Amino acid sequence: MERHGVDAGAALSRYHDLVAGAADRHGGRLFERIGDGAYACFTDAASAVAAADALQTVIADHDWGDIGRIRIRIAVVTGDVEEHGDRYYGRPLFRAARLQGLADGGETLLSGGTVDELDGLLPAGTILRDLGTQRLRDVPEPERVFALVHTSRARSAEPQPDHSEYSQGNESVTDEEGPIRVLLVDDHAVVRRGLRGFLELLKDFDVVGEAENGREGVAAADRLAPDVILMDLLMPEMGGLEAIAAIKQDHPEIEIVAVTSFIEEEKVTSALEAGASGYLLKDAEAEEVAQAIRAAFHGEVHLDPAVSRLLAQRMRARKDAEPVEPLTGREKEVLSQLAKGASNKEIAYELGITERTARTHVSNILGKLGLASRTQAALYAVEHKLV
Repeated sequence: MERHGVDAGAALSRYHDLVAGAADRHGGRLFERIGDGAYACFTDAASAVAAADALQTVIADHDWGDIGRIRIRIAVVTGDVEEHGDRYYGRPLFRAARLQGLADGGETLLSGGTVDELDGLLPAGTILRDLGTQRLRDVPEPERVFALVHTSRARSAEPQPDHSEYSQGNESVTDEEGPIRVLLVDDHAVVRRGLRGFLELLKDFDVVGEAENGREGVAAADRLAPDVILMDLLMPEMGGLEAIAAIKQDHPEIEIVAVTSFIEEEKVTSALEAGASGYLLKDAEAEEVAQAIRAAFHGEVHLDPAVSRLLAQRMRARKDAEPVEPLTGREKEVLSQLAKGASNKEIAYELGITERTARTHVSNILGKLGLASRTQAALYAVEHKLV
C-alpha cells in the first residue's frame, strides 16, 4: 500500500474477486474477509484442495501491472465448525490461521487430517511434500503438515493416461510448461536481492524462495520443490556441498547450480560429484546466470569457462600421466550421448539397449577413464572430439 497506493487497493480488490471465484467454482463459500485474508468453507477436502490449487494458479498467471507478482499463503484444515447465521467459528479456523503462519508466501499447506481425507486424490499437476510434525503456536497438539506443490515439470517418467482434473497418488504430475521455479541459497542478503531483482524481470523465471544457509536451503527445497537451486558453497551452519548432497539424495529431480567466488579444483569436482549440474563464479554476468539456470532446467550442464578450462587441463594431465584403457565402439557411442547430457534411459532408447546395459556402460567408461562423474565424462568427450 505504501509503495503502490491506489494501484495496491485495486489489486487487493481484484485479489478478493479471484479468491471468491475459485471458492465458488469448486462448491465452496467465502464467509469472512479480514484485510488481505479470507476464509472459505467446503463440504469435502478434495474440493477445498482443488480450489486452493486453482487459486494459486490464477494468482500466479494474473497480470498485476506495476505491482509485479503477488504471492499468497493458503492453509487447508479439516474439522467440525460451529455455524451461527452465515458465519462459522471453532478450533479448525484457529488451526488454519496458525498453519498458514508456517508459510512464507506462494505455498499451500495441508493438515494431516485433510491429507487423510483426500486418500491420495490430488489435483492434476501437483505433488505432496511431507513437512513432518510441526508445533503450531498456541495449539497444544502437534500437527502433521504437508505442502501441496504445483510444479512446472514432470516428476515421473510414466506418461499420464489422460488429462482429467485429478490424479491418483502423490508422485505423478503432468508435464506442463511454465516459469522455472528458482530457489536462491546464499548467506549474503545483498546477493540474493540482486539475483531476485534480475530474475523476476524475466518471464520464464519465478523465484519461489530464499535461504541464508545450507540447512535452510534443504528445508526450503523440501517445502517449495523448486526446479533449480542457485547454491552458494561457502555458508554458515551447513555449507553448499553438504546441502547439495542432501537435496539430491531426497530430491534427485531438483537441479542445482553451484555458485562461488573462487575456483578451487577440489570444490569444483566435489560440487559436480555431489550432483550439481552447473558451476558459476559470482562475477558472472547476469545473463550467464540465467543461461545456467535454463541449461540445468533442461538437463544440461553449464560451467563457467574458467571452470571448464580447469577440468580440461586436469584431464589432459591425467591423459599424459596414465595410459587410458581403450574404449569399445559401443562405449564411445555411450560417451557421445553422455556429452549431450542424455540420461541412462535416453541412452538406452537412442542406442536400442536396455537401461541396465546403458548404466553398465557408463560405469565402465568412468572406470576406464579414471573419471568421477558423468559431467567429467562429458567434458572428456568434448575434449577428445567424440561428439
